[in-house]
Amino acid sequence: MPVERRSIECSRVLVLAPHSDDEVISAGGVLALHQRAGSAVRVLCVSSDSKASPETLEARRMVEARTVAEFLGHELVFLEFPDGSLSLCERQLALEVRKHIDQFAPSIILVPFPGDHHRDHQAVAAACARALDDTEFEGEFWCYEVWSTLWPNCVVDIDAVVQVKRQAISLYAAATGEMPYADAVIGLNRYRGLKLQIPHAEAFFVSRKNQFVRLVAALNSI
Repeated sequence: MPVERRSIECSRVLVLAPHSDDEVISAGGVLALHQRAGSAVRVLCVSSDSKASPETLEARRMVEARTVAEFLGHELVFLEFPDGSLSLCERQLALEVRKHIDQFAPSIILVPFPGDHHRDHQAVAAACARALDDTEFEGEFWCYEVWSTLWPNCVVDIDAVVQVKRQAISLYAAATGEMPYADAVIGLNRYRGLKLQIPHAEAFFVSRKNQFVRLVAALNSI
């Protein structure tokens, strides 16, 4: 599969993040580049709980997500679906995603790769595909990687903003205090850049609507 090197241009970008921090672990460099390009970016944090006690991990992650949104300059929306059970909410989630596609009119949707090795991530991709029924969206889907690697057909040079990405990840202290996410994913970004001789790159599987829907259906059938 040929791998295309892409540059970031001013766009309207809708990001589907199953959990707060997925957006920066997967695509923090691209989001930083969109900030520099003047793009309008809306991040949907799918799993959250505004009623959680302030001392809980969930409540801390919501506070940190707002800090990251301010740092990277994007709009943040909490959808408040249950963490760990998104596969049980695909129909309702699809309705929410469809609403934001209609309202925000993105030209690019960032979404987990349908085969990412996390049940919630797979559910968000499936809900996104379901949301496309009868929609007029004709933009691109940029499938990103978090817990497993994907089949890249696109890479973006993020070397100019790799330290911005590292800082954005570090702002999620509740999660990164337990696991060295920044070191791990920036190592992956270094590896992704080797083939095209880029110091750091983020990799994506970019597709149009029909291909994305077919991919979700094929992986769901396995």
